[in-house]
Amino acid sequence: MQETTEKVQTDDYSEQHKKAWEFDAYNFWVRTAGTPAERAAKDKADPRKMLKQHAGYFDSFEGVKVANICGSCGKKAIPLALLGSEVTIFDISEDNKKYAMETADAAGVSINCEVCDILKIDMEKYAGYFDVVFMEGGILHYFHDIGEFMNIMYCLLKPYGKLICSDFHPFTKIADILKFGQPTPGYFYSEVFEGEMAHARFYDEEIRRQIPKCKYRKYTISEIINGIIDAGFTLVCFDEHPAWEDDKLPGEFTAIARKV
Repeated sequence: MQETTEKVQTDDYSEQHKKAWEFDAYNFWVRTAGTPAERAAKDKADPRKMLKQHAGYFDSFEGVKVANICGSCGKKAIPLALLGSEVTIFDISEDNKKYAMETADAAGVSINCEVCDILKIDMEKYAGYFDVVFMEGGILHYFHDIGEFMNIMYCLLKPYGKLICSDFHPFTKIADILKFGQPTPGYFYSEVFEGEMAHARFYDEEIRRQIPKCKYRKYTISEIINGIIDAGFTLVCFDEHPAWEDDKLPGEFTAIARKV
């Protein structure tokens, strides 16, 4: 009975997230990132630059099979494809897929995009398929069980495959240095809470009130590290990066781990 209840709850918040990330998403990307053709031109001009600091965490690009988890509008997938990687985006939003596929077409590259709940990726098709599992931009808080999430990442990888997990620093649980308006009551706060989706703050108040909310669970450093280790990974390094709003404070981290 408990397992059935947990599944219903998971389906519930996954569906809620899907509604949030399909609310005007395609138009949002056009307004903020440019038309697919305009975005593609930027990607083609300097794909390594578009990957930012994440480029340095890849051992190579050519022929590497990359799972881009919650890859959104393709902002990292397309630069990776331009560098020669075989990229599959896993994302919950059809609107994100539409923008990503149109941008890839304009850039002259091919990517695959699976619209699905990350916790329900087709393992008959993708288990042990990828050389690299890559995520960035802050996605862990969308998943309420870090252990379940990391187990899925482990299963997607080939033996000796690499996890590149870049996310918001847990310090942001108690300090709103990224201006998202979502600090928790305390660093060790572990409850799920409802909050605005990432793009809501860019809309006027009337539209902002219409955007579906998301359900978040924020983690401590130890929960993230232990989630990676408990899944079977060997943790290689854990780097911390300054916040874009205040470089004296931590804003992001990148964890690198191997499947062994």
